[in-house]
Amino acid sequence: MNHAPVDAPVLTAAGLVPVVFEGPGAGSGPLSWGQIESWNAVTTLGHWMPIGGALPVRPGTTVEDLAGELRHHLSRHPSLRTLLRIPPGGGTPTQEVHASGSATLQVYDTRGADPSALADLVAARFRDTPLDFTAEYPIRMAAVLHGGVPSHVVALISHFAADGAGAQAMLRDVAARPAAPVEGRQPLDQALWQLSPAGRRQNEAAQRHFESILRTMPPARFRKPVAARRPRYWRGVLDSAALPLALRALTARTGADPSAVLLAVFALAVHATCGVDPVVVRPLVSNRFRPGLADVVCTAVQAGLCQVPVAAGVASAAGSASGSTSGSASGSVSGSASGSASGSASGSASAAGSAVGGGGFEGVLAHAKRATMSAYKHAYFDQRDLFALVDRVGAERGERLEIGCFLNDRRDPSAGAGRPAPTAGEIAAALPGTVFDWTVRRDAPGFEPMILDVEDTPGGLRCTAHTDTAHISPADTAALLHHLERVAVTASGARHG
Repeated sequence: MNHAPVDAPVLTAAGLVPVVFEGPGAGSGPLSWGQIESWNAVTTLGHWMPIGGALPVRPGTTVEDLAGELRHHLSRHPSLRTLLRIPPGGGTPTQEVHASGSATLQVYDTRGADPSALADLVAARFRDTPLDFTAEYPIRMAAVLHGGVPSHVVALISHFAADGAGAQAMLRDVAARPAAPVEGRQPLDQALWQLSPAGRRQNEAAQRHFESILRTMPPARFRKPVAARRPRYWRGVLDSAALPLALRALTARTGADPSAVLLAVFALAVHATCGVDPVVVRPLVSNRFRPGLADVVCTAVQAGLCQVPVAAGVASAAGSASGSTSGSASGSVSGSASGSASGSASGSASAAGSAVGGGGFEGVLAHAKRATMSAYKHAYFDQRDLFALVDRVGAERGERLEIGCFLNDRRDPSAGAGRPAPTAGEIAAALPGTVFDWTVRRDAPGFEPMILDVEDTPGGLRCTAHTDTAHISPADTAALLHHLERVAVTASGARHG
């Protein structure tokens, strides 16, 4: 957990403004699939998973204006006025959407201190204070006053209530203030469809897809560390100006979807780091393309499941799957699964480097394109059934199956559109700016074994690896992030190092 600097302003509440609201869509019922997945993450990680933060307000904004924004959000969007009913013995909650109620806009006064610092401190306090989903609506909002007038607004929403696209829909809606009712399928309606025959068929098809992977995949996603580190959960960040250029060059050359290109690069990087093959990944998929979900304030992101065969892809690009290729592939799989592949990582790294430079990338990309399409098709499902399936198939195989390797592509798909593809010289020239650092080491709240976020920055791309050191060592995490850049740059035709 990050702590405020010692000279940060003292956090003092100047007042509480009650915000009364009412809105349509009241009712009770089961959780939607997106809510189930988010709730399981909340309980597993021990955190209410807030998104949002602090922002300056427009000059002239009043406390009443900000209270009106909070009232608008709660009145328009049922997910924000939802409380949970948790069974006494645990298990999946049910939800109750309120038709009316009251929330609170908190007010803080800088008393002459730095307003940005106070706003950040309020956001940190909101973020680090647990949320009781049975008694508190999943949105927290505050006004920060400087000189008696608002300078900043702080707003955090649980990922249980809204994913990134849902939060953007909220902002568009409050800016436009439309008179027409909110359109789309709200979570209670989503859950109703998911229990219908059509919904059951979707879930059953997804589970069949998952089982086809679980039956044959290597049991471990990474080389097993000897022991977890203390603190256990580490976050590493690699900032690269060369990586987005290389990815753009590869997308232009192959004509493939940017998400498939990134998946191929990630698969090659995992293989280069740990020797595992095929590489099994859980890409985070936004289900906003499904009927009725485009602009709904809800959580519609779910993690799919796909696999990318690396050795087979390289072999297909070479025109034949030689016996030596398949032999090395099986060796790296067994080494990774046993946790003793100390030599396979370096061997895979050199093999991956030469393969992607010699046309092997296109072969892996062909598999990644199919995997991406399949993941998108089947990433709408009941996570409880997937967890039960993992346990059942693992028991039948006689080994514990791990699926905690997530890829979260948060890039703007239009970035670089209309510009010529970067040259090898431009890509190589950007390499000296690459920076890696560990930003978090903590024991709580926890992380999944591996979640890789890839997002745009003003200077390039930021790759953030949230890791559990009981599943992947810090050394392998750092190597994986550097391999991402190395694989993409080499595959683009530029020289790395």
